[in-house]
Amino acid sequence: MMNMKNNRPKNGPLILVLSSMLFLITVSVSAQVPRVVKKKFKLVWEDDFEYPDARLDENWEAQNGPSGHILCSRWRENAEVKDGVLYLKNKKENKAGQEWTSASIWTKRKFKYGYFECRYKYAAAEATNNSFWLMTKGASPTEGKRFELDINEGHYPNMVNTNIHNHTDLVLTESGKKISTRNPEAFTFENIDFSSEYHTFGLLWDEKELVFYLDGKEIRRVVNEFSFSEAPIFLSLAIIKWHGTVTDAIDGTSMKIDWVRYYQQNK
Repeated sequence: MMNMKNNRPKNGPLILVLSSMLFLITVSVSAQVPRVVKKKFKLVWEDDFEYPDARLDENWEAQNGPSGHILCSRWRENAEVKDGVLYLKNKKENKAGQEWTSASIWTKRKFKYGYFECRYKYAAAEATNNSFWLMTKGASPTEGKRFELDINEGHYPNMVNTNIHNHTDLVLTESGKKISTRNPEAFTFENIDFSSEYHTFGLLWDEKELVFYLDGKEIRRVVNEFSFSEAPIFLSLAIIKWHGTVTDAIDGTSMKIDWVRYYQQNK
C-alpha cells in the first residue's frame, strides 16, 4: 500500500510525501497506461527517437536563443538523439549573454484532448527543471484561454511538480510584474531518484477534467476551466534558481527521454 503524508504549507501548494514501494515494482510499459485509457483510447502518435539525430527536425522545432526567466539559453545543438534516446544536455558555456546552455523542443503538430505520456529520466543535479508540458502557441485560441499544462516540471532528485497556467488573465505582483495565474501541486517521493531510472508521466485531458498520472497511477485531478484549444507538446530542460543550488555539478548532465505518446479517445 502507499503511505501518504500531507505536508501542505499554510500558503503554498500541497506537497505529498509518498512511499516509493508502489513505484519501484517492475511493470511493463503497457501496464503503466491507466485502465481508462486502455479501454477507451487508441495510440495515434508517438516518437520513440529510433532514428538519426538529423531526423528530429522533421517533427520538432527547437529554441535557439536566450531565455529571460531562467539561467540558461537553449539551443538545438543541446538536443541530441542517440541510440533511441533523446538527450537534452546542460553545458556550462557563455552564450547569448547567459552562463549556461540547455535545450527546449516542441512538436510541429498540435494536439487537443486525449492522453499524453512521456517516459524520461531527470538530469542528475539540483537547480534543474525537467519538463513535459503543453502550451498554446501562435494566434489567440479560438476556444478558452491561453494556457500551459505542466504535466511534470521535475526537480532532482525526487519531486514531481504539476502546474496549470492561465496566460490570458494575468495578475500583478508586488514588484509590479505581470504573471500568469497558476494552480500548482507538487509531490515528493521518498527513496526515489528520478535521474537513476525511467518513469512515465501522463495527463488525461478533456473538456471537463485534467488528470495527472505517474507510472499509470493517478496523482491529481482538477476541473478544466479554460484549456479548450489545441497545443503542441514541449520537452525541455532548464537551469533555475528556485529549486536547489546552481553548481558546476550541472555541467554535462542531461534529461533523457525514451519516448513520448499521444492517445485519442475511440469514437
